[in-house]
Amino acid sequence: MREQLRLDLEGSDPYGRQREGGPGLPRGRLLRSGLVALGGVVVGTAAGLGVGRRADAAPSRRQDRQILQFLLRLERLQAEFYAAAVNEGQLEGELREFAEVVGAQERRHVELLEERLGAAAGEPPTFDFGEAVANPDRFAETARQVEELGVAAYIGQGANLTPRVVVSVARITSVEARHAAWIADFLGRNPAPRAADKAKTARQVEADVRRTGFVT
Repeated sequence: MREQLRLDLEGSDPYGRQREGGPGLPRGRLLRSGLVALGGVVVGTAAGLGVGRRADAAPSRRQDRQILQFLLRLERLQAEFYAAAVNEGQLEGELREFAEVVGAQERRHVELLEERLGAAAGEPPTFDFGEAVANPDRFAETARQVEELGVAAYIGQGANLTPRVVVSVARITSVEARHAAWIADFLGRNPAPRAADKAKTARQVEADVRRTGFVT
């Protein structure tokens, strides 16, 4: 059985708290008014991606390619996670809508990155998500953490990209943040608890993904 994804987003991170007072934003309306049309696992080396720092080398075309490969592996995980959850048939109502809408956008993210990388995109890995897609409660909590990880990964690599690539990547980053806000709101948590999100290095992201056991 795969363990539920656990990232170091709890504790001092206010995402772990329940919202206090007031009904908050209507769940279904939170993203339907703001989602955009734009719509994978980190199992390889993180060399050249500033694994210990946010930006350890001057941006270059070679580094762009390595970063896009890194982000593609994460996007592939996300896309397959949502597809598996929908196929499992256990989700209903807004949670199923979330999986369908976000899954389609994650697949689009994969397509965009594959188009940029061409032959350098490589073959996708295979996954086993276990109970994370068979149980609606586990799915919702795992989805929240997966989306938070995606946002942190994109922020962590922004400074390492050349100007020709950074705008395209920023467009995806903003959508990942909306995904994270939607599922946080569904879970009754504050979708925007702070003014600036944290970044993660490639090494930190890789460690988080390995702990899931999702890569077969």
